[in-house]
Amino acid sequence: MRSILCLTALLALGLTACGDDPAPANKPAQGPIAPKAPKAPVAEEAVDPLADMAPSYSYNPIGKRDPFRSFFKGQDDGTIVNPTPLQRFEVDQYVLVGVVWGVSSPKAMVQDPEGTGHVVQAGTYIGKNWGKVSAITSTSVVITEEFTNIDGELVTNQLTLDLPVTELEL
Repeated sequence: MRSILCLTALLALGLTACGDDPAPANKPAQGPIAPKAPKAPVAEEAVDPLADMAPSYSYNPIGKRDPFRSFFKGQDDGTIVNPTPLQRFEVDQYVLVGVVWGVSSPKAMVQDPEGTGHVVQAGTYIGKNWGKVSAITSTSVVITEEFTNIDGELVTNQLTLDLPVTELEL
């Protein structure tokens, strides 16, 4: 009988050791437990359901004018990098001195403000605004300037240098 009691005790011990509950661990004795400070509420991020559906925008500056460039300067500042002697002064500062007329390619002589004479013919550039001699008549030289305004439109300006009239011709 003693053997049956021992066997049952061993079985009881074995079943409790093989159970799902872990055996209690011996914890060292602790002092009084301090109460924990309450946690600050965590703000949850607001989830926007339309954020994924909104198209993304990207700026493309190609073909648009620079918003920081002055309206009065146009596309460039207007200075000629390597001016020819005829492009150092404005067109209205030149004086028409003479015209060679009646030949296959007429020529004219203009004088700059410094007193230097220059021979021009059709196609010669003159003036700071890239004026081009477009026609030479018996008494005048016609100069055409082309430029774009701030709206991007091409503007053509025609200037005429006339021979001075003397008292003998009147």
